[in-house]
Amino acid sequence: MTNFIGYYTNYIPGTEGILHSLQTRFGGQLQEMSYEQKIVFRAALAHYVSNNPVWLGVGSSISLIDCCIEAAGVDWNIWDSDPELVECIQACQELHESDIEGLIEALTAQIRGRIYSSRIEEQGVVSP
Repeated sequence: MTNFIGYYTNYIPGTEGILHSLQTRFGGQLQEMSYEQKIVFRAALAHYVSNNPVWLGVGSSISLIDCCIEAAGVDWNIWDSDPELVECIQACQELHESDIEGLIEALTAQIRGRIYSSRIEEQGVVSP
């Protein structure tokens, strides 16, 4: 992703809020996130957007965003291994849907066509 978060969302640099916190923690282009973090983040947000209109939280012991995080990050034991990412994803439920869609687009732009060292080492793949 060559563009900053504000390109994909309604974030205005210098304003406080969730998008500012994400940019401060992970960089203006989310460049400080690992491949795995981006995959889990994108999957959780996409799940959230698709299920939000039909979620019936009444009687449920888990919030929609927590359900989405669990579904997206179960293979990486996300709750224990990356609580900071979990907090960031949970905070995103307060964003307007267009900003969530923008984050999904931003994450997709960074993931597409890239191989990250954390994934290569894990799978024993040698890059060309």
